[in-house]
Amino acid sequence: MPKPRISVVIPCYNGARFVGEAVDSVLSQRYPATDIIVVDDGSVDSSLSILSRHPSVRTLRQPHAGVAVARNTGLQHSTGDYIAFLDQDDRLLPDALRSNLECLLARPHCAFSFGDAQCIAVGGGTLPIQSSSPHEGEEHYLSLLRGSYIWTPGAVLHRRAVLQTLSGFDVHLGPVCDTDLHLRIASLYPICHNPTVVVEKRIHDANQSRDCAILLMSMIQVFRTQKQWVHHDRRSMDAIQDGVRSYLSLYGKPLAANLVNNIHHRREWRRTCMGLLALLQYASFYVLG
Repeated sequence: MPKPRISVVIPCYNGARFVGEAVDSVLSQRYPATDIIVVDDGSVDSSLSILSRHPSVRTLRQPHAGVAVARNTGLQHSTGDYIAFLDQDDRLLPDALRSNLECLLARPHCAFSFGDAQCIAVGGGTLPIQSSSPHEGEEHYLSLLRGSYIWTPGAVLHRRAVLQTLSGFDVHLGPVCDTDLHLRIASLYPICHNPTVVVEKRIHDANQSRDCAILLMSMIQVFRTQKQWVHHDRRSMDAIQDGVRSYLSLYGKPLAANLVNNIHHRREWRRTCMGLLALLQYASFYVLG
């Protein structure tokens, strides 16, 4: 029986600071990837120079189009039966691919497996923050609606066939396109949790997740789509309401505090207007649905 093939896709935009570590973590896997594809999304820093030091890595270049487009480009050019998407500032632990693959092979009905994530600091030191799945049963879809515990795409190993069936990432959802994809898959297929730390998620000032206004607006869009599909199911609708409250706490509270501070000091009016728009969209969704 042929050995399962795994492709790893790394989207890169001005990632010179960390992308070398991301690539090295894939090259150090005990179960080697069949191909490693870095999609440079129009970087203007020294990312390409750093990537050129890794001749075994395939680097694709495209005009800046966003992380979802970059991931889809990598998927289209990959050859593996299984696909992992690693962010440019994260690192896979040495047994990540093998561990997630074994989890999937033991559960052939599942569309993807996901392990846990360990947060690390800018310099790579471990932080006392770790993800884990709160639900080990068969209802991950409902649990993920309430709040995602898949902190970073690198925690996941996908079956290629499922990704192709669902046309990959939604390019209109920016920084939450991975959360949207996980929900779309989990609504249609079983998924499985691998109770092993497989990826290190780096926390730093340049993280996409710091832009609370964009994240809140994007998650509202995700919930609107999910609501169209499950409006007839009371449990799913209750889970969506729990999720809306969860993401408001996660993004809305720091956003509101930042808006008050900006208005008080009369600064960053464009960002302030976007933040107010995000809160208004949240309020209209929560009240009107």
